[in-house]
Amino acid sequence: MKYRKKPVEIEAVQFDYEKWVYMRHTAYPMVNGDVAPDGGMMATNPVIKTLEGDMKVSDGDYIIKGVHGEFYPCKPDIFEETYEPSGRSVDGKLLAEKLAVPIKHEIDKQSRREQRRKGFL
Repeated sequence: MKYRKKPVEIEAVQFDYEKWVYMRHTAYPMVNGDVAPDGGMMATNPVIKTLEGDMKVSDGDYIIKGVHGEFYPCKPDIFEETYEPSGRSVDGKLLAEKLAVPIKHEIDKQSRREQRRKGFL
């Protein structure tokens, strides 16, 4: 049987490493990592904490906000094959606004995954 992805509008922003280095507390707040002591480039790899674990973010990757408020990176070629502009715009700060308030579904999903891992489900 074949399946087709449901049409859904997502929010996304393209990651810019230099912008993150110099404004990491305000630009892309969902991206974690340290920079070189002199403020230079690539001291550590920036990462996003996802439901599947930490995922590395590279310069030019798109950061997608999923349908349940989760964030994950996507390579530019995959993003461009999968998505097209909807005509609405968003910036990194708006994209992360709900990050401070965990979404109930996300917490329930993490709890079920942990219970499965321990053999309770």
